[in-house]
Amino acid sequence: MIERALEAALKRAGAAEVSLYQQRNVSAAYEDDKLKRVDVSQTTSLGIRVIVDGKVGTARTTHPEEAEWAVERALALAEFGSEAKFDFPGPADFPEVKSYDPEVEKTSNEELVAAGGEMLELLKSYNPEIKVSADASWSVGEWRQINSSGLEVRDRSSGYGAGVGGMLLRGTDMLMAGHGRYWRKKDVKPREQAERAIEMFRLAERVAQVASKTMPVIFTPRGAYLLLAPIQLGIDGKNVLKGDSPLAGRLGEKLCSEKFTLIDDGTIDYAPASGRFDGEGIPKRRTEIIKNGALKAFLYDLETAGKAGTVSTGHGPGCSPSNLVVSPGSMTLEEMIRTTREGLLVEHVMGLGQSNIMNGDFSVNLSLAYKIENGEIVGRVKNAMLAGNLYEALKRVEAIGSDAEWNGSNCLPSIKMEELSVVAK
Repeated sequence: MIERALEAALKRAGAAEVSLYQQRNVSAAYEDDKLKRVDVSQTTSLGIRVIVDGKVGTARTTHPEEAEWAVERALALAEFGSEAKFDFPGPADFPEVKSYDPEVEKTSNEELVAAGGEMLELLKSYNPEIKVSADASWSVGEWRQINSSGLEVRDRSSGYGAGVGGMLLRGTDMLMAGHGRYWRKKDVKPREQAERAIEMFRLAERVAQVASKTMPVIFTPRGAYLLLAPIQLGIDGKNVLKGDSPLAGRLGEKLCSEKFTLIDDGTIDYAPASGRFDGEGIPKRRTEIIKNGALKAFLYDLETAGKAGTVSTGHGPGCSPSNLVVSPGSMTLEEMIRTTREGLLVEHVMGLGQSNIMNGDFSVNLSLAYKIENGEIVGRVKNAMLAGNLYEALKRVEAIGSDAEWNGSNCLPSIKMEELSVVAK
């Protein structure tokens, strides 16, 4: 199929690329304490990209039988496309990366239902008043890509995930908490997700008051994703090229505390965004983005790299990171809490609030956070916000935790800031 599509495209295009992705998904979901559905679905995506008279045209369809239509559309759109300042890659040496576990697709529907039911029952046994939602799922995908430069690659990936959360209503007080994990290998344990969620509810049983002022703030591995938001936008090659990124022209400059090192690595076995190559056939790699506080690299795909006069970093199409990893430190989360006289422990924030996140400015509501007094967690904080500039905050990192864990495609430790502005409503 894709060979015929490539042949058809090259009758009028100077260069072309064809990719085919197919994925099967199976999931079991509980909502409000009841099993709601068991779904089996299959998705297919055929992509065409052509270069005609130095311009790029792209088209995509979810119906492979429409390959001829997609080719014609890509050829027609090339007339209005951007200038092509890149060539499609040829054959290369690709890293060996484990992204497929055959045990995943052996998982039966009954096993998924049982996993979700186990998580639900554990939360209900802790507190029957919690309205629980849970899900367990697996997927297997296959990717194949060829182009006019002689590249022909294929890969297979799997994924297994489980998560549980709940809502507890008491009068006008609403508490939501949960935990989940996704991995390409079948080693996600549903019971562990439920136990983590129960711990969040347990710490939130009491409510503690907080005043508006600056104070130390500790982000758990789940909460620390907020700190990466401006960096992800800032290192995006498209934003750098357009001049929108505040990091443009600052390679080599010290941005934050020397305690902070950030790596993007698409070659970690079984990590959520790992693989042998990116969506353009470029080998995935390990890229140091920030090392000991200094900015080392931006992320590029083929098109953006060509316009910027550099080379792709294996982050195409789109210049998005693979697996972001913050190098862990030596202090445990317990030590961070114990050495805090007064502060906050942040588990989750509500979106990005009224923020200019590109520049690092933020103002976010705390959806789940705890007050620390004299080295102990004393209760959940309600109706409070964090505000400030994340780039400035990262210059004042007091400690990096030793407890790095995966949340989606981010592997983050706990991070303690010397102080942030807390606004109590």
